[in-house]
Amino acid sequence: MDSFGARFGRLIRDKRGIESFSQDDLAQRSGLTKARISEIERGRVNNPQTKTIDAITVALNISKEELDGCRSNPRPQLPPRLLENLALRFGYANPDASEDELEAFLKEKAVEFREMQERLAQMNALDSGIATSIRAANAALEEGDFQLADKHLQEAEQVQFTLATLPALEAQYQLRSERAQAALLAGEINRATQHWEKASNYFRHIDRKVEAEKRYGHCTRLREYGYRYRSVEALRAAEDALEMNLTIWRKDEDLQNWCRSMNALGAVHWRLSEFDVTENFSAHIARAKSCYEAVRENCSETIEPYYYAASGTNLASIYSDRNLAVSDQEYRGNLEKSLALQNLSLQLISKSERPVDWGIVQHNLGCSYTKYSQSQIDTQTSLKAANNAVRHLELSFEVRDPTDMFQYWIASCRSLGEALIVRSQHQEKSQALSDLQRAHELLSEAAAKMTKKEHPHQWVEVQEQLSECSERLLNM
Repeated sequence: MDSFGARFGRLIRDKRGIESFSQDDLAQRSGLTKARISEIERGRVNNPQTKTIDAITVALNISKEELDGCRSNPRPQLPPRLLENLALRFGYANPDASEDELEAFLKEKAVEFREMQERLAQMNALDSGIATSIRAANAALEEGDFQLADKHLQEAEQVQFTLATLPALEAQYQLRSERAQAALLAGEINRATQHWEKASNYFRHIDRKVEAEKRYGHCTRLREYGYRYRSVEALRAAEDALEMNLTIWRKDEDLQNWCRSMNALGAVHWRLSEFDVTENFSAHIARAKSCYEAVRENCSETIEPYYYAASGTNLASIYSDRNLAVSDQEYRGNLEKSLALQNLSLQLISKSERPVDWGIVQHNLGCSYTKYSQSQIDTQTSLKAANNAVRHLELSFEVRDPTDMFQYWIASCRSLGEALIVRSQHQEKSQALSDLQRAHELLSEAAAKMTKKEHPHQWVEVQEQLSECSERLLNM
């Protein structure tokens, strides 16, 4: 016959499992040591002291009835609904069974039920991630609903499988991802893409959303590479990755990630319109425009306002492209649309919450004002637009520095340098000289921090700006 201590130890294990407490948790709540709790749970303390029992009873909210049940050794019992269900099943299987046979059958099932509850409690105590499903399975068993119990145990099994498998997959993913990065450093775009796609596919049968998130990260690296080196191949690979993600992040199921993918896809096509062969320009611009407009059609200032604002900013960049317009008048009209879209976006994006995006809007708005200034015939209108350009571009530096945002910082240097050069054309000599000197200092600092090898296209553009600035200074 089991001692009180042995039965009390089993009760503690069960209650800990129900409450999802570890032995450390119980030790902290009861004031006992973990070692003492472990001894009691293993039945090595036949008669725990009263103060020990009281401390554990309070910590685990053990009822008087539960405690009294440990003081005797009643035969295993089944919950009433489960008892009824089993008796009914036994009657179907053995219609001629005697009462003694039925009692023996139920006693055996009671022991099996008790053992199963103990196993489930131990599993529950080991991993709180499956606690809810285990408790639900126990409740279904007590009701005699074996199908529902199996469903909850299946849920627990899937959670446990995921918890055990994901860490191993993550390690494997990291190794494959580093191989992709090494291939990208060597300029082997196709090989890098193959590695990254295989790395994403590790999660396909575990969690498609994780797969998509990993792929999006790879796509971002390909986009950055494509922008820096004007690589059509890298941008095409990014396009394929985003199209694949759109089969997982569907608009009606995951609007936020759908918007994120559509905005990124629009950006890829916008860059392709600049870097791909001339005959593909119209197709890329049309595709980019349709991506941004689709996001704006499905969002608003209250529904996914960030993506509504981001798509507006991106759409503004397309409108500011001179190649999109067939006349100067149409171009000025497009620039006005661009400025309106970006000023609206600026109202929806917080500097404190999204500093990077706020900086992008300030930068792009400054660039659009520079273009607007250059498109004007009237001197005062041009000067006003140039002043706005300089103001917004200066604001972009508040969230950009060469230490951790080098690409963005270089872009701001180049764009502010351009705005200052444009503004100098509409000012008196002393003011113009000041702007040109400042532009030269800014562009020289940018040139000093980059190399032609690492930033080939930006390096050339900065050198061209410096030459123009120097020539204007000589002619002052």
